[in-house]
Amino acid sequence: MKESLKKHDDVGITFSFGANWQDYLRTVSEASIQSARDDIEKWLGSTFLTNKTVLDIGCGSGVHSLVFSRMGARRIFSMDVDPLAVEATRTLWHREGEPQRWEIVEGSILDEAFLSTLGVFDAVYAWGVLHHTGALWKALDNTSRLVAPGGRLWIALYADGPNYDRDLCIKKTYNASSGFGKRVMVYRWIGRLMWGRFRRGQNPFGWNQKKERGMNVYHDIIDWLGGLPYEVAHPDRVTEYLCELGFVPSRIELFPEGCNHIYLFTRNKGDGDL
Repeated sequence: MKESLKKHDDVGITFSFGANWQDYLRTVSEASIQSARDDIEKWLGSTFLTNKTVLDIGCGSGVHSLVFSRMGARRIFSMDVDPLAVEATRTLWHREGEPQRWEIVEGSILDEAFLSTLGVFDAVYAWGVLHHTGALWKALDNTSRLVAPGGRLWIALYADGPNYDRDLCIKKTYNASSGFGKRVMVYRWIGRLMWGRFRRGQNPFGWNQKKERGMNVYHDIIDWLGGLPYEVAHPDRVTEYLCELGFVPSRIELFPEGCNHIYLFTRNKGDGDL
């Protein structure tokens, strides 16, 4: 099958998703955690995770892994290639009383030797992760192999569109900037948000709203500006690719360019090539 995605070229990357997540944890509240739970229940239902095994790829802040645990998952395996993200997730693990059924490790979805030790899971979650690996389709293929027959694959991938080259340039500029330059770019972004709210008759100082999934606008801005590697994919391509691997789409929500399309797939129960 011919690939149809756009990739970044080599660039010095100075952005740490984990550092951003650690900063986010300073603001996380039970309301944020409840928002993440609402998101999970929206996509997986309120009882699906009970006594199930869950893999959280690119666990980031660890908030969703925390909720998977609270929703009764029998085993939660959280992994991230960024050691600071692993540390952030362990912070929540400690706060939660260090549940034995929740394991957190540093590892890459591109490391096949590491992945071969994991087995398969009833639910595999990778939200806004695979498009930052530098090898999206390989990462997606590896991820698919970790879903048990009858299991769910819940992923989010950047939407493709005509502004890819512009957005890639913005991300490269951010990563090449000094600490001061990075702050200036963030403040400019915030300024545009405030101006837009003012023009719509809204309070411009209310720009940093809590978002779905327990996030907030400020940390989302930093995540977007710094996010390299950066790849995008068309939803038809993603659906075709996963269907060829034995998955059936359960739900797909599409969003504008610059945002993530969200996908929920179920693996055919007859697939035994794991």
